[in-house]
Amino acid sequence: MKTKRGAADLLAARAQREGRPVTVTFQITDRCNYECVHCYQEHRDTALAKRDELTTVEIIRILDELATAGVLFLTIMGGEVFVRRDADEILAAAHERGFALKVLSTGHHITDKRADFLATLRPLQVEMSLYAAGTHTHELVTRSPGSWERTVAAARRLIERKVPVVLKSPVMEINLDEIDGLAALARELGAEYSFDPKITAMENREQAPTGLRMKAASVERFYRGPMRAHLEGTYAPGTPASAAVHAGGADDLRPLHHTPCRAGQQSLSITPYGDVWPCNALPLPCGNLREQSFDAIWRGSTELAEVRDLRWAKLAECNVCELRAYCQRCHGMALVEQGEIRGPSLEACRHAVAVRDELRAQGLVPATDVALPPTWDRVDPDGQHHLVSPAGDKSRPRALRVLQ
Repeated sequence: MKTKRGAADLLAARAQREGRPVTVTFQITDRCNYECVHCYQEHRDTALAKRDELTTVEIIRILDELATAGVLFLTIMGGEVFVRRDADEILAAAHERGFALKVLSTGHHITDKRADFLATLRPLQVEMSLYAAGTHTHELVTRSPGSWERTVAAARRLIERKVPVVLKSPVMEINLDEIDGLAALARELGAEYSFDPKITAMENREQAPTGLRMKAASVERFYRGPMRAHLEGTYAPGTPASAAVHAGGADDLRPLHHTPCRAGQQSLSITPYGDVWPCNALPLPCGNLREQSFDAIWRGSTELAEVRDLRWAKLAECNVCELRAYCQRCHGMALVEQGEIRGPSLEACRHAVAVRDELRAQGLVPATDVALPPTWDRVDPDGQHHLVSPAGDKSRPRALRVLQ
């Protein structure tokens, strides 16, 4: 079945055809003034780190290389971007080079003066994390008193200056009840909002953040409530997804020769130390920009070539799974949680079943669609897959961060 391709598909095709990247995420610092309990990053003070962050001169040189390579979209992020004293200089340099710019920030350092400056850059959007509609839950997550007020105030400042703002929130057990209120607050402010139901392990493979994941009943509530309209729109009768599911299921919507992810194909990530990763969620070093040019890494990295070659057909267990039609697999989660990029992400398996079950309950997929992933004996209903043995028995739990 032939389906209409969206803008992302067209950009991916162009990137492959012309052999150049479209999107780069540039993490200019690991440092952050918040200590969010779910964060997947390792935050290190550069005074204590074994490696120094890229200098201003190095970053601007890299920006020149990205522009020469034809990168269109550039996301500048941290840590917290504005803990760098040269952050404004870096952002101005990115703007001067013509990138379509996004900025990720807590908003903590966005004063009136900085909001004025950001407005001159005409960014596509400024994304800020907001975890609740009020202070209490938000500050349990950030562990920083006053952080809710500062983020909301920053959003107001930017919106007053016509800067598009997106309020983002991972959805955890602790803040699920806040999601409807958070969406209402975003609408009141004039901001967009987005929710991510998947909490990932840290980039150093520490599993503690996964203890914050929604439990089984909460995942069901999430897809039945806040995500219901999205699922209905995606799989409504007459949509490509609906037609594919009813015609051939996984093989039609997620053909084996397709890739689950465009990491390394149309996009890359750069760390504060110049390492190039396929994605900021996929900590797989493919070269270093202090030692090689961006073009040399893009065209010559064997690690990137291996990531680009990943197809559903080459992913163990995914290649025989009947739930690919509902799966949003992440290479990075598979690597940092299961230790194998060519295998399944068990958290993706958990959510694929939850999505399918909700769609079936709505009558949007066939009632006969009751298959389970081949990984199901290793999937913990509450997302604590690292505590489950291959035989399906829970092992002794590790210490996990607990919110009081």
